[in-house]
Amino acid sequence: FCCRYEGGESMLRLAPRIYNLLDEIRDETGDRTYILVAHNGIARAVHSYFYDMTNEEYAASGMKNCQLREYNF
Repeated sequence: FCCRYEGGESMLRLAPRIYNLLDEIRDETGDRTYILVAHNGIARAVHSYFYDMTNEEYAASGMKNCQLREYNF
């Protein structure tokens, strides 16, 4: 998770950016619904924000093309 992907960033650097975004969304006032559209790497980080996973579970997690998931704070 520490190695950068070619032309990209490592999962270790990606996760704090996604977690900070989700913290901002959580802290927004009002009853809002957000839709996040992302590739599998981002979706994996979002899922790990809401659920504890081992390294093996994180590496194996993913979404199917056009799959929807719902998360609640």
